[in-house]
Amino acid sequence: MATTGRSTATTEPDAVSALADAEFVRVTAAPTGGSLAAAATLAGACDERDVPYQVRVARTAPAPDVADATHVTVGVETPAADAAFAADASNQAFDAARELGASPSPVLAFAGALADDGEPSSDVREAADLSRRPGVGVPTADLAAGLAHTTRLHASFSGDEQAAGATLAELALPAELDDDARRRLASVVALDATDGREARAAERVSDALRPHETPDGPFETVEGYADVLGALAWDAPGLGVALALGSVDGPPALDAWRSHAADAHAAVRAADPARHRGVVVANAETAHPTVARLVRDYRSAEPAALVVGDGTAALATTDADARDVLPDGVGSPSLAVARVEDESDLVETVRGDL
Repeated sequence: MATTGRSTATTEPDAVSALADAEFVRVTAAPTGGSLAAAATLAGACDERDVPYQVRVARTAPAPDVADATHVTVGVETPAADAAFAADASNQAFDAARELGASPSPVLAFAGALADDGEPSSDVREAADLSRRPGVGVPTADLAAGLAHTTRLHASFSGDEQAAGATLAELALPAELDDDARRRLASVVALDATDGREARAAERVSDALRPHETPDGPFETVEGYADVLGALAWDAPGLGVALALGSVDGPPALDAWRSHAADAHAAVRAADPARHRGVVVANAETAHPTVARLVRDYRSAEPAALVVGDGTAALATTDADARDVLPDGVGSPSLAVARVEDESDLVETVRGDL
């Protein structure tokens, strides 16, 4: 993905220096899966070095902190930050943690990169050493629940476990899936998700196929892990940080993921996107990065999707930095969110900057 715009992020050596000298660290992260993963990686590095820390996930840029801590931001721009990770945050945080002498989780960094439309770096891939297999990347062993609630794609059965179960029943898959059964499943899912969709759907559905297995991870696949991180970053950030730090098990996180996914798929299905030059605009009761990303990938003929609702706007892009385009936006280069008061002015501003 080509992006333009910001170049204000502190470079990694400066971030490492700031963290190396810190006595107390405050990390402020944007509400995206990649930002949450990066924040947890930095928190883990602090913990290994016995440096106290605090992590918060913010939907707007924070006010200046009292100068009692080293303030690190992830996907959030503020002049008060001592160090910042703006783009490729999950990979950069992994590298920074290693520079600090810590042992960050490459699986978390891998999932964080995927969660924000990115790719894990070669260092992360090498350290994670994950194998791919045929099939669909979901976090659960329960395929019906996984297919219904994954937000790596949007299909006819999305948000509906009964419909997902019916799709599986038609395939008559064996109890123990072999590679042939997984390929048949992936083929049916890909056809369903792309049927009647825009051309981008055929490209994006591949994000959910041929997943990386995580035998030692908290979920079945790293793609599923990425999905859960994105959900928790918005709906349950405290739980998300705890999960990423290994402080809680998977079941409560999966409950939050299911609820988030059901709402997101319902919002995408109900959306009536209005097409403008360079962007489609949709109103939704649930406006957040997951909805914007799914509208962009499965409901849009334009390279960007703006979803507005309940005082919040979310923008998903493919060829512009979403944080530059969305006023006061926080997030990653492809996914940004902001508080909004005047919806009409916002649409004109976004259209003008794309």
